[in-house]
Amino acid sequence: MARATGLHEELDILRAELGRTDAKGRSSRAEPASPKDEAQGAPAADAAADLEEQFGELGKILSEHTGGVDDFVKEHPLVSVLAAFALGIAVGRLMGRS
Repeated sequence: MARATGLHEELDILRAELGRTDAKGRSSRAEPASPKDEAQGAPAADAAADLEEQFGELGKILSEHTGGVDDFVKEHPLVSVLAAFALGIAVGRLMGRS
């Protein structure tokens, strides 16, 4: 049981350290970021902004194509239902249901 008590003590220490972290996830005991660290973080921020912009463009393109699909389904409802049925059968076979 001595080993279990040590484990509980370590968990209590870890919980205390978690309680001392600020909202950004950094420890309150940590030193402030140096300019060098901030410069290294800038490319990551730029990449995140680029990724967000690309997702926005993708959303616009997909929403434009959705209108075309809606029109096709309205014009050809039977073909659309049969295509969905065939796709369901194909996916079911690929998944290999027993």
